[in-house]
Amino acid sequence: MKKYMLEAHQGVSTEYPGNTLAAFSAAVRLGYDMIELDTKFTADDRCVILHDHTINRTARRRDGSKIESQLPISSLTLADALEYDYGIAAGEQFRGEKLPTLEEVLEFAAANRILLKFDNVLQSHTEAQQEIFFDTVERMGAAEFVGFTANSFDFIEKILHRFPNSQLHYDGPVTDENLARLSELVPRERVCVWIRFDNERTSWCKNPPVSDELAKKIHNIARLGVWLLTKESERTEALERYQADIIETDGSLSPERY
Repeated sequence: MKKYMLEAHQGVSTEYPGNTLAAFSAAVRLGYDMIELDTKFTADDRCVILHDHTINRTARRRDGSKIESQLPISSLTLADALEYDYGIAAGEQFRGEKLPTLEEVLEFAAANRILLKFDNVLQSHTEAQQEIFFDTVERMGAAEFVGFTANSFDFIEKILHRFPNSQLHYDGPVTDENLARLSELVPRERVCVWIRFDNERTSWCKNPPVSDELAKKIHNIARLGVWLLTKESERTEALERYQADIIETDGSLSPERY
């Protein structure tokens, strides 16, 4: 079977609360190569790891009760946000799980030598917030294990200006023009183009699914990433038919070492 990298979507989010250090620790323990994660900013401009714009789905009061009113993370200071529990919603065994900060996750990745892939939500932050993110990565010397996802060439150029040797993950429209532009900006070994696998987990996405034609075009200028796989048959097809270089799973597929 082709050698490839396996990426854990929000960590091992099938069995652990997603986007938490518990899910990330499980990814390290089980042998995943990379972790995908999402950024948000608090009211006092602290960068935290959270998927939703509100904390309601993943957070609970410390007694385990649900939060009735909608609480956007942008309306809470970090101190306020840390008053809630980010594990109980996934199970009593995760009681006490905290909302991770960017600094904590970068320290974790450095200590465990695991790659991080930040979602393209980075593009939606304000200019000032993007600079806070970049400054933190730079200050902590984390650029070597941080990958940036983007579908905007303006944002790609901003990343390359700040981190010229960074790993880039492109998930925008896969047109001949865009692939040609990518090849001019980034060498093949430092860029991965992501295409969805046609299944229930990706049906919400309107971009075309992976195909023989798209895979061939991408392999000419970049590595191929395929998301979001949950079945062994999907992994086999992604590797044998499309020659995927990176596969993203929610934890349903376990790593295989060579």
